[in-house]
Amino acid sequence: MTVPTIRGVIRRNLLIVFLVALFVGGGGFYLLLKHEAMNNAEDEARLLLSSAMAIRGYTTQHILPNFVKMHDDAFHEETVPAFAAQTVFRSVSAGDHAYTYREAALNPTSVSDRADPFEVELIREFRNDAQMKEMHGVLDQAGQRLFYLARPIQIKDPKCIICHDTPQRAPKLMVAKYGPNNGFGWKVNDIVGVQLLTVPVTKQFRSTLELVSILIGGLALIFAVAYFALTAAMEATVSGPLDRLANAADRASRSTSETPELPSSGAREIRLLADAIQRLRISLMKALSHIGEKK
Repeated sequence: MTVPTIRGVIRRNLLIVFLVALFVGGGGFYLLLKHEAMNNAEDEARLLLSSAMAIRGYTTQHILPNFVKMHDDAFHEETVPAFAAQTVFRSVSAGDHAYTYREAALNPTSVSDRADPFEVELIREFRNDAQMKEMHGVLDQAGQRLFYLARPIQIKDPKCIICHDTPQRAPKLMVAKYGPNNGFGWKVNDIVGVQLLTVPVTKQFRSTLELVSILIGGLALIFAVAYFALTAAMEATVSGPLDRLANAADRASRSTSETPELPSSGAREIRLLADAIQRLRISLMKALSHIGEKK
């Protein structure tokens, strides 16, 4: 079994400490930046979703009543809160398609609002847990990472059932436009769809990785300089003098005729030990000489 040297132990322990510090420092910094990016994305998503909800509320309170007063039998999509909110949001986010707002349903009036597989899964989770009012997370879509914020669409106003109960009760012009097979059979308190808003986080995550890479590179450089500086100092003050001291003590133990050279440099403790060995050797030589004279 090979016995490790002090030099090897010191270098190994320094490398272990530096690698652990590099891993913990880089990982902790990455988690911190990622958490901050997620918080910023969530704040942005909530602000945009609040804007969409404001558009819905304005449509319900101000646009729809004015059309009702006109006693116009025509069906106007502009009076539908979901249509108004999604249309305005598409206009605002026209420059970046990663920003989306959808009100998707399992059985929508307009086929363009039919839920995709991911939205179907969200609706299922909301139905399975009636107490859950919101979900958020990150999804990969078309090569981009998107933060999503989802809320259930639940029928609470009985007035909505007029358009979504049966084709017979719905406005005739609405049925004529969308057909009698879509958007019917809804019940009060049913969760029929999901409001889903997404904001891009690809750039934020990429920036996080870049910053972490810069940090790890800087730490690695600092650690490399510190490692070589510390090992050189330990070699000059501890490892080297100890090696010379060990070799001198070994030679002295094997022969009384040879006068080994003990190290006079290094740490204070090394010099004190060398002086002590030298005094011990002189005392031993005197004792041996005294014994020889008596014989």
